[in-house]
Amino acid sequence: MIKSGYVGFLIFVSMMIVFFVLPDPEGLQKPFRILIGLSFVIIYFALLIKKDIGRKTLWPVVIGGLFVVLMILRGTIQTSFINAYLCLFGLLCIPHLFFRLTPIRKTNLNYIHVLCILSILIQFLIYSSDDGRPSLAYQINLSGAYLFLFFISSDVLNNKHGKLLVIALSLLTLSRLLIFSMILFYLVRFSKKYFKSRLQKLNVTLIIISSYIVITFFSLWYVANVKSAIAYDTSINRVATLNDGSNELRFIANTLVIATIYTAPFDAKVLFGFGPVENFLNVTKGSFVMPHNELFDSIVQFGIITVIFFSLFSLPIFNKVTSYANIEFLIPILFHTLILWVRFLLVPSFEMLFILFLLYIVHERKQEAIVNS
Repeated sequence: MIKSGYVGFLIFVSMMIVFFVLPDPEGLQKPFRILIGLSFVIIYFALLIKKDIGRKTLWPVVIGGLFVVLMILRGTIQTSFINAYLCLFGLLCIPHLFFRLTPIRKTNLNYIHVLCILSILIQFLIYSSDDGRPSLAYQINLSGAYLFLFFISSDVLNNKHGKLLVIALSLLTLSRLLIFSMILFYLVRFSKKYFKSRLQKLNVTLIIISSYIVITFFSLWYVANVKSAIAYDTSINRVATLNDGSNELRFIANTLVIATIYTAPFDAKVLFGFGPVENFLNVTKGSFVMPHNELFDSIVQFGIITVIFFSLFSLPIFNKVTSYANIEFLIPILFHTLILWVRFLLVPSFEMLFILFLLYIVHERKQEAIVNS
């Protein structure tokens, strides 16, 4: 029987290749993402049969399946929710998939890392956003998010070339979120020693929930009190310009979600989702962009009850693998979910599982160093 840690390593390698090597998110990546998702289902039931996982984990599987049926009946089913349901299986069995980064595994990952760098460089030569900025094959905001994932994975592998590449490319994409996330990463890394006693007692779930509450009130304050100075800027000046039309639209979209929840908290669409985000935009008619926040975007598409259901399983795992040793990884990831619709923390996704692998590697590395010392 193949050890689950070895299987976890193969899955981690597969996700690296899908995220950073394959340049076609809408076509080439899809069959591989489906295969990874189905592998989670197979692994889950294999662990269940071996009794490595308790039967009580069948409850979230059944409830998640009921959500799928409900969305089919309501006509709001989406591929993104099917992916979330498949990744729920991965989330349930990921404690058994975590692996140690042995020297041979690190060597193998370094080879994959070189392929990632080559693919990223080629993509930047070929692809560009609608406003002309070079990017990955992803949409420009997602390009910044995946570049940041590559940045932190390079840090875990102690690969300076990967981090320097992302820093250089951030100046081409002019992605403020990417640049600020890297700055935040180093700020936390070099300042956390001054707050060691407090950070060693941190509760990640409390930090995440508090952050979403803060961004909610900030969105309301911003829309009520701030008017954008300029419409939109694609020059280098945009890095230092926060008061523009782009950010104004982000917070207006967030506020519309808040208003929808406040005015009709028990509406079926609020509880179980509008389906595709276009449905929400057509109903509100006050926003030109989707909610730029993982919580609000997930509520719009899947509903409050579904998001709470998923969070009951995702947040406790983040709480277990996050510590003083890797807090600098989590904070920028959280920052991403507050400003963009990426599903890194609440709703299960391939990216979430990739992040959990990285957090675990850093956490275990620190624990081993303590034991050895």
